[in-house]
Amino acid sequence: MIQAIMLVFGGIVLIIKVIKSILIKYAAHAVIIGVQFTITATLITFVMLFYVFIITSLVTIYNKIIEIFNYIQSGTNADLSCFFGALDCVGLTAAFQNGFTIVYSALTTILIFHLFKFTLSTMRIIGNELFKLGVLIGQAVK
Repeated sequence: MIQAIMLVFGGIVLIIKVIKSILIKYAAHAVIIGVQFTITATLITFVMLFYVFIITSLVTIYNKIIEIFNYIQSGTNADLSCFFGALDCVGLTAAFQNGFTIVYSALTTILIFHLFKFTLSTMRIIGNELFKLGVLIGQAVK
C-alpha cells in the first residue's frame, strides 16, 4: 500500500516537473519574444515619427517665412510702408526671397544628408533587433 502511494505521488511529482519545465521554457521565450517585438516596433515607430516631424517642420518653417516675405511685400503696415516700398523698388525684397529659397534648399540638403546618416545607424540598430528576434524565435521553436 505504501509503495502504491509513493508511486502515485512520484508520478504526480514527475508530471508536475515535466509541466513546469515545459511552461518555464515556453513562457520565458514568450515573454522575451514579446518584449523584443515591443522594442523593435517602438524603434521603427520612433524613426517614422521622427521623419514625419522633420518633414512637417521644414515645410512649416518654409511656409511661415514665405508668409512673412509676402506680408512685407504687401505693405499693409502704414509706418513701414515707405521703407518696404523703397526696398521693393530697388528689388531687395525679391532678392531676399530668392536668396532665402536658395539658402533654405542648401540647408535642407545638408539636413537630408544628416538624416541619411541617422537612417543608416537606425537601420543597423533595427537589423540587430530583428536578428535577435529571429534567434529568439529559433530557440523557442527547438
